[in-house]
Amino acid sequence: MATDFSILSTTDVWNESFYNHSSIDSYAFLRKLNKEAIIHYLPVIVFLCILMVFGIVGNIIVSVLFCQRRRKSTYDLFILNLALLDLLTCFVGIPIEIADLCFSYTFYAPIACKILRVLESWTSMASALILVIVAVDRYKRICKLGKSFSRKKVKVLCFVAVCLGGLLSWPLFIIVGKKTIEFEVPGIKGVDCSMSDDMKGSKFPLVYYGVLLFCFVLCFVFVVVVYIRISVYIKKTKTTRRKHVEPFDSSFSSTGRQQTTLVSFQSINPEHPHPNSTLCRHDTGQSDSKKSKPTSGVHVTRPTTIFVAITIAFVISFLPFLITMLLRNLIRDFEENLSSSLQVFFKFCLKTFFINNAINPVIYGFLSRQFREDVRRLFQGCVCHH
Repeated sequence: MATDFSILSTTDVWNESFYNHSSIDSYAFLRKLNKEAIIHYLPVIVFLCILMVFGIVGNIIVSVLFCQRRRKSTYDLFILNLALLDLLTCFVGIPIEIADLCFSYTFYAPIACKILRVLESWTSMASALILVIVAVDRYKRICKLGKSFSRKKVKVLCFVAVCLGGLLSWPLFIIVGKKTIEFEVPGIKGVDCSMSDDMKGSKFPLVYYGVLLFCFVLCFVFVVVVYIRISVYIKKTKTTRRKHVEPFDSSFSSTGRQQTTLVSFQSINPEHPHPNSTLCRHDTGQSDSKKSKPTSGVHVTRPTTIFVAITIAFVISFLPFLITMLLRNLIRDFEENLSSSLQVFFKFCLKTFFINNAINPVIYGFLSRQFREDVRRLFQGCVCHH
């Protein structure tokens, strides 16, 4: 924990007023530093409070809407798992993070500190793995003509993702904990929730965060490659179909019968019996036995667009955190040597991954008209009951 923003003023006062006294009220000194830290990091605290409110409200709405589905599609299951993980972080993780900022020098709760860091890492890793599973599902659904995961398999894969997230997070129980903060005032020491004092001189934190960054980059590259392949497939399919449309039109211009085959823009409407079917056939002819012709190609489904947006938001929000953690472990006294303004920026970078826990409901609202209608009906029902 860097202290130059407060120590320059507070330590001098205490040195002048109390240095010659036999006893020093160390807790009062640390409380004064806490107050100065709150003022200094107020933009970060406000930022986290906003994310917490939006995240809790938004993810509760998403969870309620998707839990109401009697027959949940694979799309519903993916969204519900992501929402529950985000809700857990917003309910537990962000409040403890705010407490850590408000008690920057007196965080005498090492167990809570460990739980906080492990929870943050666990939910983030589980979400990342679920997004990888989603990318594979989208590829199978579009490029393999609807051969996607079954609901049962999605449940199993999401459970495995959550377990793997916990398995990859357990080292943080060892890495984080009580960090002692030294001051110029003799006999006074603060405590912060950060890298444990036991990890001083150890290469384990650097190796761990390096492995995390490698896994993050690996997942990112994999997902990007999958979605690029989906885009290439769609483009090739459209081109191929376009080449065959004109000869087909001339051969069957006299029949007036046609069949449209397309990848549906799926809604989040539980009333549809098969909301996740990638290929839908709409017959405009008089009977199935009559000859028909394809008139349109393959389109990106609405859920695919939503999942791509969620993945992009995840990467953008998580990358600054990983880079900052690597810098802190690679450069000795990195945080302590930062200027006052850079300390605030440093804290922002450490907290940006919380954006991922709050932004997903906003993405659903912007990209899904059906989701907006479901939310409107939910609130109308609540108003009518009152």
